[in-house]
Amino acid sequence: MKNTIESGLFGLAVGDALGVPVEFKSRAYLKENPVTEMFGFGTHHQPIGTWSDDSSLAFCLAESLCAGYDLNDIARNFVKWYSAEMWTPHGRVFDIGIATTHAIHNIAKGHQPDLCGGFSESDNGNGSLMRILPLVFYLQKENDIEVIYQKVKEVSSITHAHFRSVFACFIYVISLVST
Repeated sequence: MKNTIESGLFGLAVGDALGVPVEFKSRAYLKENPVTEMFGFGTHHQPIGTWSDDSSLAFCLAESLCAGYDLNDIARNFVKWYSAEMWTPHGRVFDIGIATTHAIHNIAKGHQPDLCGGFSESDNGNGSLMRILPLVFYLQKENDIEVIYQKVKEVSSITHAHFRSVFACFIYVISLVST
C-alpha cells in the first residue's frame, strides 16, 4: 500500500507539473502544442517541474490524514500552506483560485471548516477534486458508502461545497476505493 500511495502522490505532482506551464491555455492551443515533456516558464513563469496549489493541498491533506481524520487539522494545514508556504515547491504560493482563497480566509477567521467553501453556482470548481486523492487511500477499507460520502463532502466543502464539486469528488473517490 505504501508504494501505491507514493506512486499516486508522485503521479499527481508530475501531472500537475506538466500542466502548470499551460494552465488557462485553450484546447485549440493544446491541440496545436501538445505537452509531451516537462518545461518551465509558461503561464505562471515557474521553473521546470513546479507543481501547483493542487498538489500542495493534496500533500496537506495526506499529511493530516497520517494522524487520522480530523477536519479541523486538514483545514489548518490548508491555512499553513497559504500563510507559511507549507508544501510549496519553491517556498512560496504562486497561484490560488478565488474560491480557495475565500475559503482559507474563512478558516483563518475560525469558521467551521466544512462551511468555508462556497455553496453557490459561482463557487463551483474543480479545486477540491484536484486534491482529493489522499482521501482515497484513507478510505480504502471503508465499506459504508454513506460514511465515504460524508467524509468526501466534508473535505471537499472546506473549499468547494457546491453539490457538483462534492459529487465529482465522491464519484472519483468511490470509483478508486472500489478497485
